[in-house]
Amino acid sequence: MWKSILPGEKLTPGDTIRHRPSTSSFSYRENIYEVVKAEVHYLEVVVKPGKDSTGEPPERKVIKYMDIGYHLALELWSAPVSLLGGDNKNPA
Repeated sequence: MWKSILPGEKLTPGDTIRHRPSTSSFSYRENIYEVVKAEVHYLEVVVKPGKDSTGEPPERKVIKYMDIGYHLALELWSAPVSLLGGDNKNPA
């Protein structure tokens, strides 16, 4: 189940997150990210490897905690990871 990440909420390596697009972004393609590094003021994420991964090291993205909830709407996966893939995923 996806839950909104609130401003000030800290994440840990291994957490699975996604970007929640604004309602005006109909052409948005959902990406699921994995937290690989969490520091005091920022975290680093990579696109969670899927079936079509090329084997190359994924590109890391840096997110500042102060942007979460203000400039970025992110959600945290809070159920077992086995439910994340396939038809069991709840996009709402």
